[in-house]
Amino acid sequence: MPFKQNLAALAKKNPQLAALVENAPVTGRYKLVPSQRKDGLPALIDLKFNRNYYNGIDPLIAVRTELNTKKILLPNVAVMLGFGAGYHAMEYFSRFKNASVLVFEKDAELLKTVMSHVNLKELFSNPYFFIAGGKAPNLLYPETFDYFNKNFNLAFLKSVNFIENFAAIAADKDYYIGAIRTVKEAIGGVLSLYGNDPYDSLLGIKYTLRNISTIIDYPGVKELEGAFKGKPGVVVATGPSLNKNVKLLEGIYNKAVIVAVDGSVKVLKKHGLKPAHMVTSLERVISTSRLFEGLTPEDVKDSYLAACPVVVPETYANFPGEKIIIYRNFATFKWLDIPKGILEIGPSSANMAFKLLEFLGCDPIIIIGQDLAFGQDDKSHADGFHYGEDFETNNAARAVTVEGNYAPTVKTTPVWYGFLKHYERDMATHTGRVINATEGGAKIHGTELMTFAEAIEKYVSKDINVLETIRKNLKYPTEKIKRTQVNTVLKKLYHALEFCTDMASRLREGVEHCLEFDKIMEETGGKPEGAKADELDAVMDKISAVSGVFASPDFYLILMHYVQSFYIKSAMDLNAYRFSNPPSLELNVMLTEKYKEFYSVMALLIDKIVDEFKTSIELLEGFKKELEERKGRQ
Repeated sequence: MPFKQNLAALAKKNPQLAALVENAPVTGRYKLVPSQRKDGLPALIDLKFNRNYYNGIDPLIAVRTELNTKKILLPNVAVMLGFGAGYHAMEYFSRFKNASVLVFEKDAELLKTVMSHVNLKELFSNPYFFIAGGKAPNLLYPETFDYFNKNFNLAFLKSVNFIENFAAIAADKDYYIGAIRTVKEAIGGVLSLYGNDPYDSLLGIKYTLRNISTIIDYPGVKELEGAFKGKPGVVVATGPSLNKNVKLLEGIYNKAVIVAVDGSVKVLKKHGLKPAHMVTSLERVISTSRLFEGLTPEDVKDSYLAACPVVVPETYANFPGEKIIIYRNFATFKWLDIPKGILEIGPSSANMAFKLLEFLGCDPIIIIGQDLAFGQDDKSHADGFHYGEDFETNNAARAVTVEGNYAPTVKTTPVWYGFLKHYERDMATHTGRVINATEGGAKIHGTELMTFAEAIEKYVSKDINVLETIRKNLKYPTEKIKRTQVNTVLKKLYHALEFCTDMASRLREGVEHCLEFDKIMEETGGKPEGAKADELDAVMDKISAVSGVFASPDFYLILMHYVQSFYIKSAMDLNAYRFSNPPSLELNVMLTEKYKEFYSVMALLIDKIVDEFKTSIELLEGFKKELEERKGRQ
C-alpha cells in the first residue's frame, strides 16, 4: 500500500491538503478496479453516481484521446479540473517535459482512496506539479496566486491550457467553475503585483536611488528579526471602524508591539494617543508624505518610521523622528547590496504592517481598523484621517460586495479587494494566530473574529518594554561603513550605466532585424518562396535570438523591477500568439510585429533609466564628498 509514501510526498508539496487527506473519512464512495492492461493499471469508479472516470479496458486511452483533441500548441502551463487517479497529469508530463501543472480536486476522500492504491510519489515530487483542493475554491486563492507568480509561469498567463476531468466536473460542476474563477482572480492579482506602468516602477527606482543617503544612514529591520517572539502585536489601519476601539490602545502601549499605517499617525494624535511604536509607509506618491506634514519631534519621539525606500524623499523628510529601513522583495534592493532586511510586503502599508509584526515574531497579531470596506454612510476612513473620513466615498457608487465580518455583505473597491486577497495569501503561510478585531468591514479568511476588548483581555496582559527592545537591537552604521557602501553603490551604478547602454543598442539591432523581415515580405508580395523563404527563416531566427539578452543576471537585477510590467505583458502576448496559432508564415508575421514593438519600447525605457543613473551618480558623488568631509572633521 503506497499511501504513506504518497502522503509524505504530498505533504512536501501542500501540507494543508495532505492533512485534509490524512484525516478524510473513507465512505467507500470511490473504488479502484484493475483494468485489462497487462500492468493492471486501475480504473476509478464513483459509486455514488455510478460513473467511470476512465476506460476500464485501458484507463490511458481516454486520457490520450482527450489530450489529442486539445491540439495543444504551447503546453507550458496547464490547469487540470479534477485529479481522478492522476493519469491526466502523468500523461501531460510524459508528453511535455518542461510544462507545469496545477490540479484542482474538491474531494479529499477521492485523493485518499487513490493514494492508497496508486503510486503517485514521482508525480507529487515533480517540481512543476502543484495541487490545490479540499476546500472552497475562493479559499484556494493563496496557493493559486503563488502558482501563477512563479517565474517559469509568468510569461504564460495568457496561455493557460484547461484540462477537464469530465467525471469530476459532472459530479461537482459549480466547484470547478469556482476554481476557474479563482484562477482568473489569481492571474489578475499577479498582474497587478507587477504593475501596469513601467514609468511608475521607474519612480520606485528613482526614489530608491534618491534615498540612498537615508538608506545608508539608518539601521535596517533585519536586526529586529524575532525580537518580540511570542509577544502580542497590533496592526492599526485607518478604516472607519477604528473609531469604535482606537481608545483601547491607550492601555496597551507597554503590553504589545503597535505598528500603525502612515495614515493613522494623525488619527492617533487627534484622540490624544501616543504614536505607534512603528509606522509603515510604502506608497511612492507625494500625497503620502503629506500624511506627516505638521508633525513635531515631540509628536513622534517614541516612534520609528519603518518605510520602504521607494517612497518619495519628502516622506522621510516630513517624519521628524527615527527611521528603520525595510526592503520589499525587489531585485533592485538585492542589487544595491546594502543589507537592511527584505520582507514579502503586500500592496498596502497595512499589509506591510502585518508582515513586519510577523517578522518581529509577534503572536498573536491583532488587526484593528482594517475594514477594507465602506462603513456607515459610506465613510471610508476613521475620524482624523489627513484627507478626511470621506476620502474614498465617491467610489462607493462603483463598489462591489464581499462577505462581511458582522454583516452578510459589505461594499468594497477593487483596490481594497486586492489588499484583502493579499491578506489571505499571508494567512495561508502564517504559522501563528491572527485576530481580526476590526469590528466591522470585510471578512479576511484565515483570521479569528473577536472584539478588540476581548482580544486584549485574552492575549494582552504582560508588560513588555517595546522601545527598549527596539533600541537595544538596532545598530546604526558607522561612518566607515557608510563610506564603503557609497563606493559600492557608485561602482554598481557605473556598471549599470554601461550594461544598459549596451542592451539598448542590442535591442535596436533587433528592431532592424524586424524591419529586414518586413522588407523581404514587401519584396515578395507577402509570398516568399525558395531562397527568399529560407532567408526569411534566417531573419526570424535572428529576431528571436535577440531575446537572449533578457537571460542576463544583470537584466534581472538592474532592470527587471523597472520594466517587469511591459516585459511580462509582451512575453505573454508573444506566447499567446504561439498558443493560438500553429507554426506558419502568418504566425511569424504576427510575432515580428510584436517583437518590433517589444524591442523598440524596451530600448526607449532603458534610455529613461540611463538618464536616471547619470543623475544618481552625480548626486551620490556629492554624498560621497560630504562623507569624506565629515571624516576630515573628525
